[in-house]
Parts: sequence; C-alpha cells; structure tokens
Amino acid sequence: MRLSPIALCLALSACASARPAAPTTSQPAPVTVNAPPTAARPRVVVTLVVDQFAAWIAAERLAALPDTGGFARLRREGTWYTRMRYAHAATDTAPGHSSLYTAATPRESGILANEVPDARGQRVSILRDEQTRTVGFDGPIDAAGSSIARLRVPTLADRVREAVPGAVIVSVSLKDRGAIFGGGRHPDAVLWFDAVRDTFVTSTAFANAMPAWARASGSTEAVRALRATPWTLSDEAWVRAHAATPDAQPGEGDLEGWGTTFPHDFSRARKPGSALRASPRGDMAVLALAGDAVEHARDPQRPMLLAISLSSNDYVGHLFGPDSWEAWDQLRQLDASLARFFARLDGLVGADGWAVVLSADHGIVSLPEVQTVAGARPWCASSTPDPWERPCGPLSRLDPDAVARDLQAAAVTALGPGAWVLGVADPYVYLTPAALALPAPRRRTLMDALVRRARAYPETERVVETDAVAPSCATDDTVEALLCRSIPAESGASLYIQTRAGAFFDSGYALGFGTSHGSPYLFDRTVPLFVRAPGHAEAGRVVDEPVPFTRFRETAERLVVE
Repeated sequence: MRLSPIALCLALSACASARPAAPTTSQPAPVTVNAPPTAARPRVVVTLVVDQFAAWIAAERLAALPDTGGFARLRREGTWYTRMRYAHAATDTAPGHSSLYTAATPRESGILANEVPDARGQRVSILRDEQTRTVGFDGPIDAAGSSIARLRVPTLADRVREAVPGAVIVSVSLKDRGAIFGGGRHPDAVLWFDAVRDTFVTSTAFANAMPAWARASGSTEAVRALRATPWTLSDEAWVRAHAATPDAQPGEGDLEGWGTTFPHDFSRARKPGSALRASPRGDMAVLALAGDAVEHARDPQRPMLLAISLSSNDYVGHLFGPDSWEAWDQLRQLDASLARFFARLDGLVGADGWAVVLSADHGIVSLPEVQTVAGARPWCASSTPDPWERPCGPLSRLDPDAVARDLQAAAVTALGPGAWVLGVADPYVYLTPAALALPAPRRRTLMDALVRRARAYPETERVVETDAVAPSCATDDTVEALLCRSIPAESGASLYIQTRAGAFFDSGYALGFGTSHGSPYLFDRTVPLFVRAPGHAEAGRVVDEPVPFTRFRETAERLVVE
C-alpha cells in the first residue's frame, strides 16, 4: 500500500505543526512509503548529520567504498535522495543544523551564523550563554556554557517531547552547535566535546550533571585512549588510487604542529583535543557515546530519538581540503565506523527496531592551491556545465580579522577617530554601540564607506545591508532570495558579505591554509539525504530530483510521532 504525501501527513499527524514549506523552484520528489500505516514503528530513530558531507562528494565517491560499509548498507536498505537543497545562502554548521531540526530558514530561526562577536569583538559560539555554566563529569565548571536561547522556533525534539512526553531524547556531537539543535529544549541528555578540557561536557541549560552512562566513552581518559596511536591510512593503496592530489598538497593546514603528512601522531600536536576532532577518532568517540546511550539510557517501553552530529569530516575538510589523502581516508574510516554502529544497533534493538535519517549541514569547496594540480578539477574540462556549480576560476581566502581591521580604517577615514567596527563573524559585519548610535546622516556616511570598501575585495560578489532586506522573501532559488532567507530581523549584524564562487572566509583553524564553505552555490547548498526505515522507506531507491531541506525533519518526525 502506498500513501500520497498528503494522506500520509494526515494519517500520522506529522504535518500538523505550522511550518513554512522550503522555498524552491523545483518540484520535490514524493515521500515513498511501501508499508501499511499499521507497520511497527521503530523503537529508536537516529537522526545523523555528517558535517560538511556535500552531495557532490556522496555522488562521486560512495560507489568506491566497500560493500561492507555503512553507506553501502544505507543504499541497499533505504532511499537515497541525492540532492537535498537548503533555502538559505549562509551555508555553515549552525544555520544548517538549525534548519534541519526546525524546518525553518535562518531568517525565521534567528540562527544566522556559527559565531558572533562578543563585547570585545572576539568571535564566540552563537550558542554561548553567559547565564549558564559548562558541566563536566565532576559537575559545573566556572566557565560560560551554551544554550538554545537564541533559537526562535521549535525543534524536532520539542515536537517529540510535546507529542510523546515520555520519549527518550539524547543528542551527541563534537560541537555545541552540532548537539544542541538535535536535543531541543528539554532533552534527557545533550553532550558535546570540549577540546580545551579534553572531555565531553554539557551545560546547566540542560543538566547539572553528566549522565553516568557517558563516562565510559566520554571522559578524558576515554578520549585520550583514542589518541594512543597515530592516525594512519586505513588502506594506502585505495587512497592513492582515488586522491587526485599528493599527500601534503600545498595549502593544507598544520594544526598546531600536527603535520600535513601521514602518519598524524597525536603526541606531536600542541592541542591534542583539537587534533582528535580533526581525525576519524573524533567520530568514533561520538558514535561510541551514541551507542552507549541506546544501551544504557533507552527505555524499551518508550520511543527514543537519538540525534548524532559527526564533525570530524568538517575539521578534516577545513584543514586539508576535500581532495586530500586525509579526506579520502576520513570517508573510508567514517564508512567503517557507521557499519560498526549500525551493527551495534542491530544487536541492541534488532535490525527492524531502528531507523536512521542521515544528511549534512553544508558542502565544501577545494583548496585554492588545487587549481594548480592537473586533473584535480575534472569538471572544468567537461563540455557540460557542472551540476554542482563548482568553480573553475581562481580560488581564494578572506581573513575575517583582516577585513575587520580594514573596514575600521575605512570608517575612521570617513568619520574620524573612534571605534566603529566591532568585528567580522563570517559572513557578517558588526558595528560598535557607538556606531549604531550615530545620527542618521553620519550613520549613512559610515555605511557607504563600509560598503564601498567591502565591495572592493576581489573575493566579494555582493554586499547587503541587513536593515535594507525586504520584509518578505521571494519563494524562488535566486541568490537574492537565498540571501534574504539568511538574514533574521534584528540580527545584530549590519552587513552581509557574499563571497564569489570559489572564495571563502578563512576558517582560522590554520590561518592562510585550508578551505571552507558558506556560499549560496550548489556545491555548498546541496547535501544527500538517506532514509533507512524498514517497512517505512523503500529499499534500494535513488531519487535524483531535488528535495527541500524540510524533508529531513518531516521524515524523522513521521517516524517518531504517531
């Protein structure tokens, strides 16, 4: 029996909450259900986000992975939507995760970027909350924590908690912004890795103590054990056969002495916690915690929503680029880690007892230095346009701190001495309180000077004044509409700098090296979606038509909430 999307929504009450449809010019592929509505609901629903897992990488590389891997299992047992598209331009981790779990764009959710400047102009997590404290295994720590306070809309977990009050909700990630949106406002546990303290933590916004079950895999001792041996290639011949660039390709970043060639010895890294994140071991830690949650925190009488965000792929991509040996080995090791995690779920709840909805928060672009490597960008030699809009021209980095200093100098030239520019947090420019308090004519003089200077960068495509954005956004996929849907009202930012294709704000992990994302182009805005739900999603199906980003939440909600 196959139900239409509308009938399915009515039958399972999954479309009851009022959420705007994703703006898109493409007709979304229908949700396919090949089981009667009385089919058993999975006991554990896993939402899994692989950070920086671009649709173009999935399309071009998954076939090269072993048949025994996690992705091959997802392809055999589930449906693969090859082109899920975001409806916003600021394709970064926090906007991506919040969009997945709320089915709302940054304009609606208020989550406009990964970071914002604090009162001193230093970039901090957009989820940092001075009213909360970090919580470790020994209790609260005298350090600011993170919370969901900035989010303006409900999450998937909030909907689950409302509809099924007794549901178990756990979310785990290496990043606060990877964990918090998945856990929602009232999780049983939301955990992320603190690289400075070298342990997993939470916040008093969610709990005053870490769950006992998390100690085995989340303590300092546990993560140090993962660093006991260097990161070596899992299959050097396989990596050599697939990577178009050499090991230590120019442009790769050295993370605090960790090096740019294999093996990567954690004992050489001056910041071993950061090195752990930028290796397959970071994902292993998260998946071990997630498996422990199913084993020890699950109640067999209640449904469980397990939100997982795997961030190692993102850190590896930022430092070494998506074409590097590190990126290829990270993909292969992630594939093996997923296979082990799925097998653990089989053992805990049975192969039919769990479902997974897997996607990504954004894509990635190649290192600027790759443009000098023959054959590294094969789409540039093709006679047909690249379906992912990957650039063939020059690639380049933009240092946000240098931009902030430059804009401050332009402001002083226009207005005279004074602190006018607070800082730049990709892709936004923030002004100081003194600048925001200027009389209208002087404020106009300042804005004109800043816009002129920002437009002069060769990396800039356009500059948008945030208070000039239309009160409503078009429903198409033009860049103007994507930008509009990226800028919330009362965002605190004054300018949005959109980089051209192939240019990006430096991530800062190894300044002047590596690569990033954040653009409105399809290589950054399009991600894969896998739905593996026995009896609820068609096995072995591939859907190449674009689908909206809202499909992620809608699918997961339908699987958890009756």
